[in-house]
Amino acid sequence: MAQGEDDIRHGVRVTAPGEVREEDLKSLETWLKDEPGLTDRVQIRRAPRQAEPGAAMGPQLDLLLEWLDSTATDVVVGLVTESVKEWLASRRALGDRTPPAFRARPDDERD
Repeated sequence: MAQGEDDIRHGVRVTAPGEVREEDLKSLETWLKDEPGLTDRVQIRRAPRQAEPGAAMGPQLDLLLEWLDSTATDVVVGLVTESVKEWLASRRALGDRTPPAFRARPDDERD
């Protein structure tokens, strides 16, 4: 679908402080893609992380959820926040004592 001038793209960025392992990012990405409230609503892609003081050198990626319909950003942030909490609980139940502290927020710097 081509974007027209009237299309308004909305975005929510999912990020965690510090270095995030590829396995963790992939796991959360898969989890969010299977989330019923998000599946048909958003597209999920990886995006370069914005500069973070004290972060390890090298490329770090965030997940970016984007959509074109009129769904309010705070609704998607709420859905993603709940899904991340479930993902964290699942990881802890599987023995991961320190999963990354992913958080969702509106994305003001979409590329």
